[in-house]
Amino acid sequence: MELFKIGFISIRLIDIIDVSVVTFLFYRLYELLRGSIAIRILFALLSVFLLWKLVDLLEMVLLKSILDQFLGVGAIALIVIFAAEIRRFLVLLGRNTFLSRAWGQIFSTQASSFPYHELVRAVEGLAQQGLGALIVVGGQENLDRFKETGDPIGAGIAERLLLSIFLKDSPLHDGAVLIDKGQVAAARCVLPLSTQPDLPPELGLRHRSALGMSESSDALIIIVSEERREISIAKEGRLRRNIDPISLEAALRKHFEVHNQR
Repeated sequence: MELFKIGFISIRLIDIIDVSVVTFLFYRLYELLRGSIAIRILFALLSVFLLWKLVDLLEMVLLKSILDQFLGVGAIALIVIFAAEIRRFLVLLGRNTFLSRAWGQIFSTQASSFPYHELVRAVEGLAQQGLGALIVVGGQENLDRFKETGDPIGAGIAERLLLSIFLKDSPLHDGAVLIDKGQVAAARCVLPLSTQPDLPPELGLRHRSALGMSESSDALIIIVSEERREISIAKEGRLRRNIDPISLEAALRKHFEVHNQR
């Protein structure tokens, strides 16, 4: 169905829908890759693709045949290089589906019974004592692959439990504690490292692991710096530093509320 014309070009309703969907997908892709090294690789590949189209228009047969082979192999290389980003992109698209909203109704039970004060007091105590910590608070996504890298705990969230885990003499203090479904599910878990190239130099492996986890899942990650006694949180590839206990509890509540609305 034609809506209107611009010169000799006719604009249909399906054209508007087509452009809107493509714009949304590109925006989501940019939001996903922003600040990472992957965005630079993507722009390089886009440049090669535009060069290929130009070579095709100019009918440069030899160069086009070389670029054809390069792009053919490049399609497979893209899947390998951007495996993590592709997974995150599909997760972002899937969070607004009917099934995710239905799951959010189940997830809301967890949010209403979550012991916010216990966790916040534990984090505050860790910062005051100068104990480094890394705590992953799960969202809707299944985190079994990360639980398997650590030691199972399966206990309720309690301030004294978390403080004892992160004591320097504790055999469980290295790695991350994973909180899932209202329980301390595992300790000493290994998290993926972020590839963001522009992190401040004073941020070490703990912060890079937190960002990597936030890029690989919908979890909220709490970081306590041992040297600076600073509380930070990471979510969706973004880091917020120097968080006070009140802001931390607000971030935790928002973390669950956002999932309940999906």
